[in-house]
Amino acid sequence: MAIREGRWRCPYCATVNRGRDLACTGCGATRDADVAFFLEDDAPELLEQTLIAQARAGADWLCAFCRTSNRPGAARCANCGAERAGAPSRGTRELRGGPLPSGVSPPPARYHGPLAAVVGLALLLAALLGFLALRTTEESVSVTDFQWTRAIEVEAFRKVRESAWDGELPPGARVLSRSREVHHTERVPAGTERVKVGTRDLGNGFFEDVYAERPVYQEHPVYRERLGYEVERWVGDRTERASGNDQIPRWPLLRLGRQEREARRSETYIVLLKGRRIYMMELPYERWFGLRAGETRTAVIRGGRRLVALR
Repeated sequence: MAIREGRWRCPYCATVNRGRDLACTGCGATRDADVAFFLEDDAPELLEQTLIAQARAGADWLCAFCRTSNRPGAARCANCGAERAGAPSRGTRELRGGPLPSGVSPPPARYHGPLAAVVGLALLLAALLGFLALRTTEESVSVTDFQWTRAIEVEAFRKVRESAWDGELPPGARVLSRSREVHHTERVPAGTERVKVGTRDLGNGFFEDVYAERPVYQEHPVYRERLGYEVERWVGDRTERASGNDQIPRWPLLRLGRQEREARRSETYIVLLKGRRIYMMELPYERWFGLRAGETRTAVIRGGRRLVALR
């Protein structure tokens, strides 16, 4: 399994060091029990046999007196000289779903001054635009015009050609054609594959990839008979509409032929209002009909453009 070198951040000077370093390269402080290792996303696989052997030698042990990390083969603490005796080893842990252990962050990103200023300005501008888009204000508006539309949908009883799976024909259908087609697919086990599922912190500055066997499936088609058929049913035929710019709405004149019927009626009522700009608002019939041209109302405007309420 692949071995990768981790990193650790010095708790005293914040320098990021290689996993192999027992002392901070920035301030010289020894690596102690408070240090946590992390693995960067792009950490390469180690190929140097010396480092691989060092990684597989075991977890570091922590001096019982000064808490300094020591290599597993060391008999005495490199910091204070105390014998290992029964000193505990760093624990190893398996990290699922990502290389960073809980509570450990990678080195903070460093932005150059101009770039940081540009990012900050962009965030400030986005926040300002969001505030302006959601801000509501009130303004006085006058009723200038009315619009209305009324529609009636008409259905006709006709022969239509459709298709369905065998066993799902509607009543009265006459079969015209048959064909064998894919109805659905089924997942069928086809073996296993070895996949990386995480990493293991080896407790010495190095990490090991963790693999597991995962089942592999293949999609197999399942066929059924597809039937083309003819059936008589009510289907949408046309829509009759009427509209106007007054407050006298009326339904369109409806003439139904043989084997036709009225299906559904719909209506829309819009008022035009003039304030700082011209606004349009759809209203229920009762409220729309209750308005009068020229009267003044208070409008609630969101984002300086959209009318959201009329008082």
